[in-house]
Amino acid sequence: MAELTARDDIKKKVSEMLKRVDRLIRSGEIDQAMREIIQAKEIDPKNVYIFAYEERLSYLKEEHERHKEEERTRNQAEEAARKRDEDAQEKLEQASREEELRQTEPEAEKKEEKGKEETQTLEQLEAELQTAEKELTRQAKEERRKRESLAAHADELVKYKVELVRAWADGATTPMEETHLKELRLMHGITLEEHTKLTKEAQREGYMAAFRDAWASGSITPERASELADLRKRFHITPEEFDKIEAEILWQIRAGLQPPTIILIDDDVRLLNVVTETLREAGYNVKSYTTSDDAYKYLKAETPDLIISDINLETSTMGGFTFYEKVREIERLQDIPFMFLSGLSDEILIRTGKELGVDDYLTKPFSDETLLATIKGKLKRFRQLRETRKKNDTSSKID
Repeated sequence: MAELTARDDIKKKVSEMLKRVDRLIRSGEIDQAMREIIQAKEIDPKNVYIFAYEERLSYLKEEHERHKEEERTRNQAEEAARKRDEDAQEKLEQASREEELRQTEPEAEKKEEKGKEETQTLEQLEAELQTAEKELTRQAKEERRKRESLAAHADELVKYKVELVRAWADGATTPMEETHLKELRLMHGITLEEHTKLTKEAQREGYMAAFRDAWASGSITPERASELADLRKRFHITPEEFDKIEAEILWQIRAGLQPPTIILIDDDVRLLNVVTETLREAGYNVKSYTTSDDAYKYLKAETPDLIISDINLETSTMGGFTFYEKVREIERLQDIPFMFLSGLSDEILIRTGKELGVDDYLTKPFSDETLLATIKGKLKRFRQLRETRKKNDTSSKID
């Protein structure tokens, strides 16, 4: 049996830690679970599964703190009510003592006075309790509204980033696109600071994609570096940004490491962004889409090196299996490696994908190492297959 590598030890250790985290969550030990997650991140900071648990724990911790605060407020209200009851009881006892001193007063008058005092005391207590309950309800609603507002705004920022990337895909935005983006900012409450930050990210992503496409097409070469000026101008790239972005890309290209193009489809925008960033950091040219329909439009005109698609695409007209069959109908794409990516673990779905001829199937959550190793293997096998076919074609022509 092969010895475990250091990476295998890390994966095994993180896996055991995540199992403990799951048990701690089930038993309600949120703080201990969070400490386990922090240790896991220190060991494997890019593990997607760790981020998923961390996000879940953050939400559970907020809920736990909210419940504690509500319980604390409720206890305070109950303590105040108890104190008021004690005060009322003391008043009643005082009234009783005073009543004993007024033995000479008519019995009917004494009973009437006592009844009035008791009624007033009870009415006062009831009014105070109702006021406390209303305040607790108001505070709970306000806290829930704040949490929902923050979550909704985070989703709006993700959607706005998608619109920015689309607008900057071909360079500087048009007046019509600017009007559309401004309407979105006003509609969803996007601040100027948020807009500036997301715009800079969209410009960078659009520029890097355009740079790679231009190099691949031959319109830009190391000997014609001056041609990059127009490209930088289109995407508003400063000289400082140019140095950071292009130095590494030019070095890779000159070293003969033209990055393979990977098509990535997933309707989970947050996961799509995480996986896209991971693949780009690994040196791949990534075209990411939230629907199979947009990806299919691209594939009808372009040929990538590998396709990765989620199976459960709820926002698309084509599910994962239908999309795979449509892609295979295009002759030049029939041999392109195709991988399914899904959170589903149903054996029937896995078997269906394999029967269709899909090259591989990854189940979420997965580590960056597993994803990159699988992609590397598929691309290597595809290159070998392509070279073998070229040799066979050359031999056939000679014969």
